[in-house]
Amino acid sequence: MFYFSRQQRLLFSSIFILITIFPGLSFGYGYKREEDPLITVFKSVVFHGRTNDWKKVELGIITIQDRINDVYDLFGVNLRIKLDTGLEKHDFQEVIKIMANLVFLAIREKFYWNLAEELKIFSRAKVRLRLVEEYYTTLLAGNVRRYDKIHSTEMHEKIINMFAEARKSLGSLGFLGAGAVAPKAKEFGRIAYEIEQKLITVFPYFESGKEIPYP
Repeated sequence: MFYFSRQQRLLFSSIFILITIFPGLSFGYGYKREEDPLITVFKSVVFHGRTNDWKKVELGIITIQDRINDVYDLFGVNLRIKLDTGLEKHDFQEVIKIMANLVFLAIREKFYWNLAEELKIFSRAKVRLRLVEEYYTTLLAGNVRRYDKIHSTEMHEKIINMFAEARKSLGSLGFLGAGAVAPKAKEFGRIAYEIEQKLITVFPYFESGKEIPYP
């Protein structure tokens, strides 16, 4: 039978109250699964682009201008120019390619910040990696599986396995500090690099900008 000190009981009570009152906190960044703006807008662009509702496509892209700015500031890749060209020409395929490039750079951005922090802030590192996996599985995996079918490769399976390895490299907080496992930033960096390279193989038109200083 387990016995908890008064301080531990107070800690558990406080966590329970926070999660009950502010359920969004349990997901980090305030987003629940499938609610990240980049995922929502990408799906919207695909839907409205296919129906030739270019006004709604443009309005959707405007709502994620901050994400476009973020990757430009970090990697020096200005996707807005190409997006505007695609919008003006009503070129659906071009707009989707640039949006996919934005997703790739958003993945690199989260890898970058995890490595910059050396995985020391476990909750942030875990949420970033979870979002990266969602970006991949929801928005890019379909094309990777199509590439595998055409080229008789196993890129998708390898990327999925790498995500499992990346989760392990984050370490663990254990239970109240007991059984904690230290993060492995170098291992995470190696895995992140390999995931990026496989995505660039499948999507050779991706611009990647400045390289991430992997540890």
